[in-house]
Amino acid sequence: MEDRPSLIIKTKKNNIVVITKYNNEIAEHDIQLKLVLGYYWKNDLPFIEKFMELLETVIKRSLNQVFPHKRLSIKYNIESNDDLEEASIYNITLLDVKADDKPLELSGNEITLAGIDNRGTISKMTSFRRKVNETFEKELIFE
Repeated sequence: MEDRPSLIIKTKKNNIVVITKYNNEIAEHDIQLKLVLGYYWKNDLPFIEKFMELLETVIKRSLNQVFPHKRLSIKYNIESNDDLEEASIYNITLLDVKADDKPLELSGNEITLAGIDNRGTISKMTSFRRKVNETFEKELIFE
């Protein structure tokens, strides 16, 4: 029986912990949300796009420490309570992660990010038209 690499996502109030396991090796990396979100806000960067790029890179780096690979494929779903730039709640679900076409065992594959809702009353009432529920597929290749 062949072991599969594992990916575990743990969320806490101020950070997200990405843990990868393969055989007897474990790698762990933290994403400090206050620092990351503060940086994005200060530099007026598109939050969810930059956050997903960071999460993908952290998964790739953590997995590479225990299971060296060249290609990482990630499929995830994002749901929000408004369009991606105005939303105050994001639900991210990792659906499928493969390293060199080898599927990873996923555990704790959901991340919910919630912040202050600065939308006006009209915007909140009409947000049902702009809600996002979309699946994305990315492939990261490193030589």
